[in-house]
Amino acid sequence: MNQVTIHWDVVIALYIFFSWCHGGITNINCSGHIWVEPATIFKMGMNISIYCQAAIKNCQPSKLYFYKNGIKERFHITRINKTTARLWYNNFVEPQAFVYCTAECSRYFPETLICGKDISSGYPPDVPDKVACVIYEYSGNMTCTWNPGRPTYIDTKYVVYVKSLETEEEQEYLTSSYINISTDSLQKGKKYLVWVQASNVLGMEKSKQLQIHLDDIVIPSASIISRAEDINTTVSKTVIHWDSQTSIEKVSCEMRYKDTTNQTWNVKEFDTNFTYEQQSEFYLQPNAMYVFQVRCQETGKKYWQPWSSPFFHKTPEIGKK
Repeated sequence: MNQVTIHWDVVIALYIFFSWCHGGITNINCSGHIWVEPATIFKMGMNISIYCQAAIKNCQPSKLYFYKNGIKERFHITRINKTTARLWYNNFVEPQAFVYCTAECSRYFPETLICGKDISSGYPPDVPDKVACVIYEYSGNMTCTWNPGRPTYIDTKYVVYVKSLETEEEQEYLTSSYINISTDSLQKGKKYLVWVQASNVLGMEKSKQLQIHLDDIVIPSASIISRAEDINTTVSKTVIHWDSQTSIEKVSCEMRYKDTTNQTWNVKEFDTNFTYEQQSEFYLQPNAMYVFQVRCQETGKKYWQPWSSPFFHKTPEIGKK
């Protein structure tokens, strides 16, 4: 009869893996206790200690082993007493890991699972900055965004506070990134203060307060370039046709364009209204591929539309229409 060699570290790793997939490490059946100091979620780069204490019936562990992500650790392990051992990490920088420990008991299989635990490292949130709120025309929402700073690597929540300067009423909106707030909920006047609070288990920060007036943050509906027309007159020119469905009367726009072989954009600025399709004229080099984009804002206001989708057009060769 052939002798079969059983690799119990592999068996235990598979057991841990399937337990982790079906509800987390903390749901496995433990025969002891595992804990992390200073905590299971800690600041990235810290030194941490992981303790394992066996409580296996009729077992005096001869050896205690640690595994991280299924790989047995070989170093920085200290036996504290008959049932407890410590694993030490210097400058731990992995965002997530799962660790477990086993015991070698003479009356049992070579290794018996004691317990396992998920650990996470990350950073407290930075102060949210560049808070901006806009209303895209016809959207029915006020969209607020901000720069969250560096990644935290751990679960971080953001609360957007909106306070009416006319009624003092304050509303809170919980999110994980940006937020869309229905304009129907903003019936407490036109003037508001907006600020963002970021928090996770490692810390909390608040942004500066942004003062807004709802009439000042409306962005006209998107502008779209529809077609290009080459006109062969005394001097060849290209006419770019574009439009928007905005109902805002006074609109300032700019169109940028460049030869696709160049890095530098040329920008043409103009004021307009959209009672008819727009036509912008350009005198371009022949037989060249150009890219165009347009954007608009309500005249005198702060926020621009995003640049429109790139529109590509190749000018004809000299003498050709």
